[in-house]
Amino acid sequence: MNPEQSMRIYLAECGIHARVLNKGLLDIEKYLPFSVKVEIDSDTLRILDQIAYRFAKLQDSMGEKVLPLILVLAQEPIAASATFAEKLNRLERIGAIPSTEEWKKLRVARNAIAHEYPDDPEMRISAINRFMEGALQMSVLYQTVYEYIGAHSLLSKKPHKI
Repeated sequence: MNPEQSMRIYLAECGIHARVLNKGLLDIEKYLPFSVKVEIDSDTLRILDQIAYRFAKLQDSMGEKVLPLILVLAQEPIAASATFAEKLNRLERIGAIPSTEEWKKLRVARNAIAHEYPDDPEMRISAINRFMEGALQMSVLYQTVYEYIGAHSLLSKKPHKI
């Protein structure tokens, strides 16, 4: 399989995660921002779980597959031994991502939701709200990367719509 074929497959995979993530974000919008005064019910928790899962899947697919392949398709030579941080810096330089720092902040947001804080409701709600901001940013970042691929003609035909 050539890089262009691989990118089409990866974008389709990411598109599924992005669509479900966006649906979850729409479903939970009416509850935001969360407060310690309002208990999170099981339906809301289910939506949060869906968002967390799709956020993680989208970020993993982008980081492991789409972003490195952009460098290949854009003919941006980078050593095979380059770290992910070096790849992110190159992607920022060519305009494929807004900033390396934004990607790092998304990692922090993803990690924020991993902790339950059962003895500290304020910390728990703060972590959930930070995560929700990150989930929205993840969705926007995917859209930015998707548009970069199309705008820079990295694929011979326009990729399927998100």
